[in-house]
Amino acid sequence: MAKINVLDSSVFNLISAGEVVERPSSVVKELVENSIDAGATSISVGIKEGGISSIVIVDDGCGIDKDNMRLAFLPHATSKLAKAEDLDNIATLGFRGEALASVSAVAQVTMTSKTQDDEVGNYITLSAGKVIEEGKRAIAQSTSIEVENLFFNTPVRKKFLKKPKQEEANVTAIMIQLALANPDIKFKYTVDNKIVFQTNGGLEEAVFAVYDNEIANGLLPFDVTYDNYRIYGYTGNASIAKHNRNYQTIIINGRVISNQTISTAVSQAYGNRLMTRTFPVFVLNIVMPFDDVDVNVHPTKTDVRFADSHKVFSCVYKAILATLAAQEQNLILGNSNSTDNKQTQVAQTKQTNIDKKIDVCLTKPQNNLEKPSVNYDKIDKSVDALFNEKDNIESDKYQALIDKQKKVVEELKYSKDLPKMQTKVSDSGGTSPFSAIGTKSKISNNLADSKPEFETKLSLLEMIDEQLESEFKVIGQIFNTYLIVESQGLVHFIDQHACHERLIYDKLLEEVNSNSVGVQYMLVPYILDCSNTQYEYICAIQDNLKDLGFDIEEFGGLSFKVNSVPHLLNDINLAVFFDELFAERQSGIGLKNSDLIRDKLAQKACKSAIKAGAQLDNDQIKTLLAGMNNGVPLQCPHGRPAVLSYTRRDFDKLFKRII
Repeated sequence: MAKINVLDSSVFNLISAGEVVERPSSVVKELVENSIDAGATSISVGIKEGGISSIVIVDDGCGIDKDNMRLAFLPHATSKLAKAEDLDNIATLGFRGEALASVSAVAQVTMTSKTQDDEVGNYITLSAGKVIEEGKRAIAQSTSIEVENLFFNTPVRKKFLKKPKQEEANVTAIMIQLALANPDIKFKYTVDNKIVFQTNGGLEEAVFAVYDNEIANGLLPFDVTYDNYRIYGYTGNASIAKHNRNYQTIIINGRVISNQTISTAVSQAYGNRLMTRTFPVFVLNIVMPFDDVDVNVHPTKTDVRFADSHKVFSCVYKAILATLAAQEQNLILGNSNSTDNKQTQVAQTKQTNIDKKIDVCLTKPQNNLEKPSVNYDKIDKSVDALFNEKDNIESDKYQALIDKQKKVVEELKYSKDLPKMQTKVSDSGGTSPFSAIGTKSKISNNLADSKPEFETKLSLLEMIDEQLESEFKVIGQIFNTYLIVESQGLVHFIDQHACHERLIYDKLLEEVNSNSVGVQYMLVPYILDCSNTQYEYICAIQDNLKDLGFDIEEFGGLSFKVNSVPHLLNDINLAVFFDELFAERQSGIGLKNSDLIRDKLAQKACKSAIKAGAQLDNDQIKTLLAGMNNGVPLQCPHGRPAVLSYTRRDFDKLFKRII
């Protein structure tokens, strides 16, 4: 048996450093978290050459006195834990006491600090884990740590570092996450003496400080509470999706982490809203009881373990899904989605009510030859009541139209020719003059003389109603692929295949989620052989599969027999389907039946939809758009945009009419 050696501190510190200090970004994360735990309200971080040659961190926290400076660099030294029970209720970021020891083992480190009780500051310098200098230094209350020549004594590890610019990008990503996770702290981050970003307090301000305007303006805020879990932050719309996960920040009780349960919950909430191989942008904060989460499961605390992962998944899924659903609207041709056009819809409803009530007041069929009478007082009260309701539309455009109509009613009321017309009509036929207007029946000469005036007034009423109820105008088709439609001051370019594909997909989805899918039995059942994990997964989602139309039963060992498939997928390749299903391995928590076959439904919709290149005339375009009762979809099932909209101002800018 080989001799067992007790390793010297210089050796086991290097091993520990390998777990905690992987690259410059690891050093920055550990030391900034120490500053946060020290109660800092302002933290400055500066790096040079990607942090390889120099990292300087300055904070205004409580500081550390001379007696504790040496202790801070010892392994397993911490001020945050005293006994084992404290591990069950960890509220700080750093607690293992290995960061400073690990960093000083592979670099040259100088710490300078002054507490409120100290008359003068103190400093200590270490190289390769050994103290080489210490003394006093005149500074204000603060703590600064300077790390130089990282991995200078471990050339093998230094060889595996990336180029300075790439290491800089890693540090920047960490700094962005720390700034978003601690919005109440003022951060200043510089690279090679140039300021990259600076925050001044508040989550929204931090978002705009660390991201460009395109990303920041595309984020949707949310803040919900489920039981004793608070879920809040920002999540991005489909237009700012990225091709990597660098723009995703997960924060648990102030700690930035990476966690598969939460990432999966967010991905499933987005569903098919994003294009394939793109990822959402989000800043997700979760505040939960400290004893519901174990943060001591990873050397760098980048992952955590939850007491109830199902609950965490469900809360995150519901929060993101509700936020996305709240801002999603199809394009309603004839009424845009803006506030002004919502007022337009209400104005149209109001106008219809006005017309009906005025008709009731002014027009009443007469069944005898008695002289009809017009109750002007009733007209007055009805019209005034209609135009003075509390919820009248304030839009200037439609108020002007309503004022015109009111004026017409007033003119009708005070028309001098009205009594004559009543008499003549009564004498000639006994019907109301208002019901006679526009008919083909012959009337007296006196009434005929006045007819143009009334027809003009009636046409004005009809014109106003027509203008209020205007619909979209089809301009045509270009490249046999894109439809051009004008509506409410906007020009919409519609991808005919994408919007028709989404229309078909939504109908299929509705059929699936309503559990009304037909079943097609197979002549020869399909035998599915599984591994242990695959078997467990099929057992977990077996009920979902049966609801979809897959008659699936155990067939001995780790096998299943599939007797039927949904009629929607009668041409499905079951071997490919189950391979893809196992590859995705979606969580059963909050799982909809349609989630399991979403891609297959999208493929079927794609095959059935109008293709790009199909020529459509204006009547066919109108028929297609009229069939979209809920409006034109804004995205296809694969996340591609289906509609692009432009204003007159956009075109004026393109043609330099306005600058």
